[in-house]
Amino acid sequence: MNNSDTSNQVFKSPKGDLGGFCSRKINVLNRFDIGGNNRFVLIAGPCAIESEEMTMEVAAELKKICQDLDIHLIFKSSFDKANRSSVKAPRGLGMKRGLEILQRVKTELDLPIVTDVHETWQCAPVAEVADMLQIPAFLSRQTDLLIAAAKTGKIVNVKKGQFMAPWDMKNVIDKLRDSGNENILLCERGSSFGYNNLIVDMTGLVEMRSYGYPVVFDATHAVQKPGGQGTSTGGNREMVPYLMRAALAVGVDAIFAEVHPDPDHAFSDGPNQIYLSKIREILEQAIAIDNITKQLEVSSKQHAVSTRLPTTDYQLLTKIKLFLTDVDGVLTDAGMYYSEAGDELKKFNTHDGMGLQLIREKGIKTGIITSENTNMVERRFNKLKLDYLYQGKREGGKLASVMEICEKEGITIAEVAYIGDDVNCFELLSSVGLAACPTDALDAVKNIPGIIQMKKKGGEGCVREFVEMIISKQ
Repeated sequence: MNNSDTSNQVFKSPKGDLGGFCSRKINVLNRFDIGGNNRFVLIAGPCAIESEEMTMEVAAELKKICQDLDIHLIFKSSFDKANRSSVKAPRGLGMKRGLEILQRVKTELDLPIVTDVHETWQCAPVAEVADMLQIPAFLSRQTDLLIAAAKTGKIVNVKKGQFMAPWDMKNVIDKLRDSGNENILLCERGSSFGYNNLIVDMTGLVEMRSYGYPVVFDATHAVQKPGGQGTSTGGNREMVPYLMRAALAVGVDAIFAEVHPDPDHAFSDGPNQIYLSKIREILEQAIAIDNITKQLEVSSKQHAVSTRLPTTDYQLLTKIKLFLTDVDGVLTDAGMYYSEAGDELKKFNTHDGMGLQLIREKGIKTGIITSENTNMVERRFNKLKLDYLYQGKREGGKLASVMEICEKEGITIAEVAYIGDDVNCFELLSSVGLAACPTDALDAVKNIPGIIQMKKKGGEGCVREFVEMIISKQ
């Protein structure tokens, strides 16, 4: 691709996206474009290649999710993490074995590939497999590396150094263009903000996009705490969806995200990698923002996503061993009813009661977790013959109560499903493997990453709706 005639031109968006600029299009294997005013492209995969089995598992699942959501995917994983905090930290499987595995992903799953290069001599052999070369942030000013990457003719994705200003990337562009390569992506991953901390300046995305090349937002490295754990990097993955949505609201062209089945045991960058089981819901939210920003029409596949029952990673639905529910606003309509004698009354929905019976028949334990303490709830619990009842404000809150049940049952919190509606459910909903809320839940609860929003309101069958979603996959 030769765009030399537009090298100094600022690309104004014809649709007036919030970023104010419309980048040129970078073509990927004659399949799709990154940039213009197109749907964002996802660049994703585990931070490091840890094993062939895990790499193929993540790539296959990401491909399925992206096909369902009508998102173009470029698979990313690194054969070597050369900038680890500690010399003793695992770095990956090395270039030879790593490229063999990436070639398998490319061949069997028919996915474009991107991986990091750290030294000039790596560029040519890596380019034989990878469709895009990635320059790590710490090396973004290394002239010889940029030139070697450019001369492969492959797309070059350059991560802006944490120590660089957005306008410093103009010099990076010049180095690549002067080496004969116009296939350039500029990636934002945050700027150093004191010790062991990063901050993302959203205006920097607009600045970089004004140079006419597509901008990538690295949503997972942006929440890193570099060296924050002494001999390894810390991070805050809970903030990833929020920063991703903010960047898409500005109008970026691609999202970079590291995704792992078990981030807490990953070789590297575990604290900021996204759980594979959560990525579908995060991307569904991302699409909604991208549609508004770029004034895109919703595709038939995306329309199907928006109108179906809310879903999550179907593998999670088959792993649930404990089903728990809140009371007020979930099993009831949250109304407070009083008799003439002053007795408090609650209205329960019989469909929810039958749903709890149905899920028990599938061998899944059931229970009620509520902050209130009333005889009515105890009577309802006894009538339904559920397994666990935790009432009242207990030390450690609802999460501590559920952890106590998990210990008794010999299960993990990831095998628990819970439906709640208010702020006192927030910590538990953010921790369980499968979280849901009624359609009339508080906005703070609806915005929990990965939560499933039911179509029905509290007290009107939302628990039964959640139950049927789970038992349909058991």
